Amino acid sequence: MFFGGGYPTMIDRFPLPLCPRARHFTNRTVPYFVGEHFSKEWSGGHLKNLERSVEEDYISNLRNNCWKEKLQKEGMLYRARYFGDSDLYERAQRARTPSCAKLSEISASIH
Repeated sequence: MFFGGGYPTMIDRFPLPLCPRARHFTNRTVPYFVGEHFSKEWSGGHLKNLERSVEEDYISNLRNNCWKEKLQKEGMLYRARYFGDSDLYERAQRARTPSCAKLSEISASIH
């Protein structure tokens, strides 16, 4: 994602050559990475608005991925029942939904 005035400021969820510096949201432990000139361009209310926007994108992405993980797990369970495949059923039961877990963790920290 690019934000900024005269020259673009790079902001990403993962470290990249253009955004090597790690920051954390004011009220969460979720890291995001920014470019060299980030602190010169962003402060105060603008920084809070930016963090809110980045955090909303992150949570929206987690929701979408959680939905996909649940659908995949439910699909595996359905196929396992339909074909009577006990191995597939066990694998589906053990299938993790990491985005859902992270979303629950974030939701718990909000409340």
